[in-house]
Amino acid sequence: MGDPTATAALGRTPQVRSLFSKYKNVGEPIVSDYISSIPESLSDAVNKILTHTEDVATNDFILNNRGKLQILIDKFHREAATMTVGVTNKLRLLTDPKTQIFVSIHQPNLFAYGGVFKKIVLLQTLMRAVEERKPLNKFVNLFLIVDHDFMDDAYIRLAELPSIKHSDGRLELRMPVSESRRWQLVCNMPLPGRTILDRWRMQIYSWVRNSFSSVYSKSDKSMILDNFEHFWRKVEESYSRSKSYSDFNSFLISQLVNAEWDYDTLFVRLSEMSTVFEDGFKYLISNFMKYSQVLSKTENMFFRCGIDTGVSATSYLNAPLWVHCRCGSKASARVHRDQQDQISLAGTCMSCKKAIEVNLGNHNDMTISKDMLQGLSPRAIPILLLLSRDLGITCYASGTGGSMGYAMVGAMVFKELSIKMPVTLVWAATDVYRGLAQAEALETLPLSKEADISNYVEILKQKNLDYKSKIDPLIAERARLIRTGGSIDSVLSNLFRLKQEQRKIRQLIKVAEKVKNATETKPSIIDYAINFGVGNTETLWRRNLLKNDSLAASIIMSP
Repeated sequence: MGDPTATAALGRTPQVRSLFSKYKNVGEPIVSDYISSIPESLSDAVNKILTHTEDVATNDFILNNRGKLQILIDKFHREAATMTVGVTNKLRLLTDPKTQIFVSIHQPNLFAYGGVFKKIVLLQTLMRAVEERKPLNKFVNLFLIVDHDFMDDAYIRLAELPSIKHSDGRLELRMPVSESRRWQLVCNMPLPGRTILDRWRMQIYSWVRNSFSSVYSKSDKSMILDNFEHFWRKVEESYSRSKSYSDFNSFLISQLVNAEWDYDTLFVRLSEMSTVFEDGFKYLISNFMKYSQVLSKTENMFFRCGIDTGVSATSYLNAPLWVHCRCGSKASARVHRDQQDQISLAGTCMSCKKAIEVNLGNHNDMTISKDMLQGLSPRAIPILLLLSRDLGITCYASGTGGSMGYAMVGAMVFKELSIKMPVTLVWAATDVYRGLAQAEALETLPLSKEADISNYVEILKQKNLDYKSKIDPLIAERARLIRTGGSIDSVLSNLFRLKQEQRKIRQLIKVAEKVKNATETKPSIIDYAINFGVGNTETLWRRNLLKNDSLAASIIMSP
């Protein structure tokens, strides 16, 4: 398993751990151990999972929670029309004490970008590789839909496609959100109207048609348009079954993963999992002081090292749970404990500004009613804590963005609360391909490859500065001649010529930066579906992963 020439394609073997380089000098053993535990290759990940299989200890508590989870997963797949034979078989495994769970997590973003799907491909490929080595072992790949975030989050309501014809090199598909709905939870956002869906279709169709260049044959164009129509049928099917914006996006991901790729990945909504995490919620509130102290200590440690983890500097003050409001939003709460040891969570709704308070009873014997439980959900760091403590997950696929900072802080919390942390995987590989929109963008520059763009932009910027250094003295000379009554004809002639040339350079910079944005955009799954086809996209990702046996080597994609 593996192709060393592919992993060293850039002259050196890329490393996943280089993503964590800013944490290198923190000097905290827990942080160092966590970083060193992250696998660099698929083979390494397989070996780590096999080591964990010898240490599986699923007790009745975890099995009971998995039984509750099973019901929620079944509900999702029936509603999404993705209850395939594979899904049904994996669903049954949740009641087996020997079953290990692999988890990936993401928000139900509009036409989610490729990285969301790659996490699922990574865990599915890992699962198959481990099953080949240990055919009697049982594994489940679970995707957790974080559908309790705010609509204010840009990428929940925004999908990007590369486009040289748009002002910053990107076409943006947007879910319109009124000011009054900015702080609504995604799960409570109504399904967009048919007019909006048709507008997205027209935007994408026009983008495809306008991106075709002369190098595309009639058959190439026909294939790409067929790819689009095939993808859009899945969009329409997902839309027809959805009752909310969140479900539309979640059902589409499930349709592509379960129906198109025939994966047996299980999907579940976080907003429905409060009954699964009931004991975990009580545990986190009971141990809030310890939880809060380790958050404060960790953030101070990273702050002293000049590291911004992305975790709020005041996160240690907040309860580990959100409190939901009847208006469809939620409140960041504080934990209050009175002299009689009564615990409550209190905060102000982000949307309607109403004061919300939830009384949980005595600190040593908390009671959460069913209605109250439905109005609670975990904050970012506690999600992984709860998955590990209450469901006994084995493996977690992290993203390469903000989730890494949360994972670093989370590692400290796991240790302090004596919760076993799952094996963390990061597929940091960059997709390298030239789709129709990327190719169109590159045709506007005198370059043969994307790698030259940054250097080209820097050369142009230097030329702009060179013109500025010539123009500024002439402007000063013009002012002097005007004051002294001298002739300015010669100066004006030179100024006009230099400014004309500088304008051309600035226009080239503007175009080059648009091309750079177009080629560096992390595009929506739409770009992959149109250029490669939905099914072939999965094949290209999986084959590269197996061939490279590296979680950092570039993924070379071609139709």
